[in-house]
Amino acid sequence: MTSPVVPPVIAGASGPTSAAQRRAVFFKIAGIVLLIAALHVPLAMTDGVLRERQAYRSEAVENIAATWGGRQLVTGPVLVVPWTQTHTRVRESRDAEGKMTRATETYETSGQRFFLPEEMKVAGEVTPEIRYRGIHEAVVYAATLALECRFRAVPGESESSVTPQWDKARLVFGLADLRRLRAAPVARWNGSEVAVEAAPENLGAGLGLAMAVPLRGPGEAGRLVLQLALQGSERLEIAPAGRQTEVEIKSAWAEPSFTGLMLPAVRTVTAEGFVAAWSQGPFGRDHPVQWDSRNADTGEILKKLNAGAFGVALQMPVDGYRLSERAQKYGVLFFVLVFAVFFLFEVTAGLRIHPLQYAMVGAALCLFFLGFLALAEFLSAGLAYALAAAACTAMVSLYALSFLRSGRRTLAIGGGLAATYAYLYFVLRSQDYALLAGTLALFAMLALVMFCTRRVRWYAVDLSAPEASGEGRAQP
Repeated sequence: MTSPVVPPVIAGASGPTSAAQRRAVFFKIAGIVLLIAALHVPLAMTDGVLRERQAYRSEAVENIAATWGGRQLVTGPVLVVPWTQTHTRVRESRDAEGKMTRATETYETSGQRFFLPEEMKVAGEVTPEIRYRGIHEAVVYAATLALECRFRAVPGESESSVTPQWDKARLVFGLADLRRLRAAPVARWNGSEVAVEAAPENLGAGLGLAMAVPLRGPGEAGRLVLQLALQGSERLEIAPAGRQTEVEIKSAWAEPSFTGLMLPAVRTVTAEGFVAAWSQGPFGRDHPVQWDSRNADTGEILKKLNAGAFGVALQMPVDGYRLSERAQKYGVLFFVLVFAVFFLFEVTAGLRIHPLQYAMVGAALCLFFLGFLALAEFLSAGLAYALAAAACTAMVSLYALSFLRSGRRTLAIGGGLAATYAYLYFVLRSQDYALLAGTLALFAMLALVMFCTRRVRWYAVDLSAPEASGEGRAQP
């Protein structure tokens, strides 16, 4: 009869395993687990430093935006036709003799009627620029917009006493920050140039500019061509004021993020820049295309109009702060992998590694995140990551050589750690596939550990025996 195959026993373990030996294994594993938990403290401190540096950067970016300009939102244009209405009322009074007298009085009220464009086309070009405040940088832009709008003022049914003042009609529009207009807007109404001035305050928030466009009567068509040159930062958005709105924006920025309730119908993004086009029809709106100040709140309608804005945000490429923040989420993974390899060396090669040596290696692994964060403020994210990873790998490998007593074991530690850093960088850069790549790596590493320990008789592990001298064993 063939004898069953007996799994190999670790070096230095012979005979029955005593309770003391089993307790030594338990306490060693428990100590490693507690050390990993304790290393969360320096990780949390590094995260606090990251938050502080991010706050400094946000303050610098806000200072740049305060001097250059922030988010720009183009609202309108909207055609406004004022009207007056004549009312009569009877006033009763008593004369000196006490007789009741009646007198008919007339008075007028006024308001405005608002008309959104029948058709609105916008062509814009955005020129990005990097501005610095200390060691921090932010992307700003200068933009030129060409708006072409077609209007037709067709009022609904109204009382005969309402008199529209067609000759006082005007177009109004606005920007989120009017102070950031680089030049006076150039406007043409039906081919004739019109002056752009400050709009009355009672027309609604965000409509800060106006131009007189006299009309001869209801139903008259009008065509507006408006040229804007403005500057801002973070994002540029257009409120789709037209019944039919077409917007096209192009730029030399290669890292756009399209914002708003609507994505571009067509977009092309290359290393040389992007071109994006939006198209929105007359359906799906939650605001009217014309309204009267008597029965509608202009401010609320403009809020709904602006809520449907869309455009582009000029984002900085993935920077060191974001990469560092995401990398710290994998800090525990480094501790587990390195400590697991050390423990396997203790089990399979009879080494004795002191808990303080585990702690020193853990501290070196924590320094990677701090070094990456510090270097990323002065170097590109990729170069900062490579230098921090190389320094940490070299530090851990050279220190591990002192107690692993073997070049092959040290090479395994250093090579594995370098490969882990390289794979982590791939995961951090691939945002869309980060979860899948990280999960596959964990499966592969766990499978490797299970394969390497498949023949270990864990109940025969002896970590409490005195350490013997010889090749492959650490000296006391």
